[in-house]
Amino acid sequence: MWDDFPEGTHPEGWIELSENGWGAMAAWYAGPDNVRREPMGVRTDLVRVTCEKSDGTVSSWEEPITEDDVRGIEDDIDAYLKDAGLPQRPRGYRWFLRLPDGIRGEDDFWARLNRADMALPRPARHPRDTVPVLGQVVQALYGRA
Repeated sequence: MWDDFPEGTHPEGWIELSENGWGAMAAWYAGPDNVRREPMGVRTDLVRVTCEKSDGTVSSWEEPITEDDVRGIEDDIDAYLKDAGLPQRPRGYRWFLRLPDGIRGEDDFWARLNRADMALPRPARHPRDTVPVLGQVVQALYGRA
């Protein structure tokens, strides 16, 4: 369960997981020994807003993230996990991952998952179909397959 994932500061060199279903899925399959969670605290980051008018005019700007934005992100992650058959994770945390041995960085880690995803048959686009395969890749990277 998610309660088994330690709370506290992450060691040097760990990566922050993206705030999406894949980040949550990677944490779940990497397991508590390879993941730390830290209380999120007050969010001060900016989000890019893009507006396209009916006349084709596009304008973009940045604005502070809102509590509603954060709630929406968490709702999307929970929906993805539910679709994948995984438990919802606790809200209000940042999640950090220790990269597996032999992985040359964050880009290499995600590239391995992307390659596995792209190798799946195109009809298999639902989390219930993709997550078990991606989970096997994550577990294999940590020597647990």
